Amino acid sequence: MRRILVWAVFLGGTAMAFSLGRRVPIDEGEGGAAVSSEGGDMRGRVESSRLSEQVRLSRLRQIADPSTYLAGTLEATDSTLRRWGDRDGRPLRVYFEPGTPVGYLPEYGRAAQDAFARWTRVGGIPVQFTIVRTPDDAEVTVKWIRAFSVRRAGQADLVWRGDGRLQEATLTLATHSESGHQLPVEAVFTVALHEIGHLLGLGHSDEPRDVMYPTTSVHDLTARDRRTAMLLYALPPGSLKAASR
Repeated sequence: MRRILVWAVFLGGTAMAFSLGRRVPIDEGEGGAAVSSEGGDMRGRVESSRLSEQVRLSRLRQIADPSTYLAGTLEATDSTLRRWGDRDGRPLRVYFEPGTPVGYLPEYGRAAQDAFARWTRVGGIPVQFTIVRTPDDAEVTVKWIRAFSVRRAGQADLVWRGDGRLQEATLTLATHSESGHQLPVEAVFTVALHEIGHLLGLGHSDEPRDVMYPTTSVHDLTARDRRTAMLLYALPPGSLKAASR
């Protein structure tokens, strides 16, 4: 089943506050591969199942390492790792809709592009971005609005397959707070940086110094942000739930 995940970004005062939105099924799509086996004796099947459980537990131990916050991401996604699949060096195609809201500044667009470039420079993540000129080629779309009707400055909507592979994403960024105050360029950069983290498949950090912390004024990725993204992309996407007995 393909689903959509909504991450909301809030702005209050001089600090950023981010919170997880809702998940809504949108249609039936291609799920993960189902594997069945025939023949062989029961011992072989039990050993195969046990090996699979060993692999699952090994991955969970890696995720539980406090040097990353991937465990929190897993809790928020029903024990499923969601990320973009291996792309053989092909960058994700990003389309920026023209900035038309009242008060839009060209600096906002440059700040958002700088945020994509910052994530691109993270070593160990096989995801790069390239800006495209038309929406037809885009896998990621960046939209601009004047303000959300609630206390929010940005939002990321993700679509994924049943096997956890992300398929497309939309980032919506505001130029003003819900109270009508125009956002500083630095705030737009921070919001975009945080939202691109969600776009990559990351959830929230439990450390206030990380850019992916729910309430942050951090203007750059921390070592922990980078390690978490690297671990996410070192593991295959998909569910890590225990097999039902």
